[in-house]
Amino acid sequence: MEFPSSRLEQWIKQGNVTISQLFFTHYRALQLTDQEAMVVLQLVSFQQNQIDFPTPREIADRMEISDQQVAAILQRLMQRGFLLIEQSKSGAMVEEKYVLYQLWERLIDCMEQLKMEQSVATKDQLSGQLFRTFEDEFGRVFTPLEYETISKWLDEDGHSPEVIRQALVEAVLAEKKSLKYIDRILFEWKKKNLVTLEAIRKHSEGFHKYTVKAPVQKSESTTRMPFYNWLEERE
Repeated sequence: MEFPSSRLEQWIKQGNVTISQLFFTHYRALQLTDQEAMVVLQLVSFQQNQIDFPTPREIADRMEISDQQVAAILQRLMQRGFLLIEQSKSGAMVEEKYVLYQLWERLIDCMEQLKMEQSVATKDQLSGQLFRTFEDEFGRVFTPLEYETISKWLDEDGHSPEVIRQALVEAVLAEKKSLKYIDRILFEWKKKNLVTLEAIRKHSEGFHKYTVKAPVQKSESTTRMPFYNWLEERE
């Protein structure tokens, strides 16, 4: 079997799977029928055993279809650009082998598209959760302009939902619940290259503490949370 593309290699290494496993999982995304997929897997199996150009009869013997049907499937695969026949000379003889390189390239294209769609769906889900968090904290439904402001923090400014949520917490602690105030906090964090919650926490350590009383149950206790007025300090 020919060596896979570097992109496919990356997928294999990341998931610890083989080409056959990837193909078996995603062949329907390539609009291949079950029989076409089985013929491809048989080609892979033959080539793994150093048989690079099995005949339709050899393939059919492993399946419940005729060699004529196998030949027709091979022809369709070649017409669609999934399968090529490569020729090479060995002395006076011409050797032929099936090449599936283009099929693997199309496979990885489909997988990357699927991954991108999943990433967009996850991002939309996180955005929706973030919107609901803000609305719950502000106690009202946001306007389209306010949604746009939060979306800008995510898409244009590159802040993670976790960092934006932490900026909301800081604004609540400062008793200044406004998107303008939160925007200024995020601006300060970005200017200081504080892009993770851990970096923000470390930067605020050593400054004065803000005490928040926990609900009174059997005994009263307090929980101390670090609070630092990001908008007063300037470097």
